Amino acid sequence: MEEDGLSFDPSRYTVSALGAETWEAVWSSPAPSTARQGETIDAVLVFELPDRAIDLTLQVPGGPGLSLGEGHHRGE
Repeated sequence: MEEDGLSFDPSRYTVSALGAETWEAVWSSPAPSTARQGETIDAVLVFELPDRAIDLTLQVPGGPGLSLGEGHHRGE
């Protein structure tokens, strides 16, 4: 951990589709903040995503953090 703690900035998180669009959070909480040793940050990020079968990847600082194939899609 850095001496100043770990920083969280919701604007640095996006969702992207393979070779296509990128979506930013439409709402997030908390605002940018820093967690010191022993502290936690409970974050919520809300994304508005298309209702179609596409592969999605959550982009986090440092690279992809979660990838969902089109099998997660519930649409017709």
